[in-house]
Amino acid sequence: MVTAPRTTPHWAPLRLALLDALTAGAGLGYLAHQYREALVANSAAIGLGLLLALALGYVLRAAVRSLRRANSRVEDIFAEELPKKPSPGPR
Repeated sequence: MVTAPRTTPHWAPLRLALLDALTAGAGLGYLAHQYREALVANSAAIGLGLLLALALGYVLRAAVRSLRRANSRVEDIFAEELPKKPSPGPR
């Protein structure tokens, strides 16, 4: 008897992402509690570091989007220029 392959529910990745976010938040909260004095003393450096990290993320996102756009344009050019030949039959 053949059974259908089991697929993961569409909400499973969302649950895992939320669990990861909760775990990361709990860990960061614990570290912030332990190193409170260091955080208060270096708040300007931490703020600039976070700003730099966000800017880097934005630049990476823009680069990925532009590369995907360029890739789709190249694929469109190849689709127009290359003749559509039928695939060879079995030998």
